[in-house]
Amino acid sequence: MGCSVIVNREKKDWLKTLIYIALYLTVLGFTGIYLLLSYWYVWIALAASGLMILISWHAKATAYHCPRCGYEFEISILTDFFSPHGVNRKGGWKHLKCPNCSNRSRMEILVKTTGKKTIQSQ
Repeated sequence: MGCSVIVNREKKDWLKTLIYIALYLTVLGFTGIYLLLSYWYVWIALAASGLMILISWHAKATAYHCPRCGYEFEISILTDFFSPHGVNRKGGWKHLKCPNCSNRSRMEILVKTTGKKTIQSQ
């Protein structure tokens, strides 16, 4: 088992995220056709469970970079669920408070990987 390395997001990371979201929406769509009218409570439980799995995966697979002090940090699943986020030309961002300098701003999203620690510059 290797150590955790934090790197900038690449196209393959975006593609992986989009595939997971598309799979989730496809399952919701097909199950909605069969379950929504008769067993709506089962469909809501399925939708909530799937959403929690996606959020849990995202919280464990990502870290954040403070633009002010350069500190890299992780957040909880609850913070990942409730904090505002978006995408711009530079990549993904999430509006958070830095635990190091208390700066509240758009933090750059980074990807955690396992393996040898390498230095990447961009």
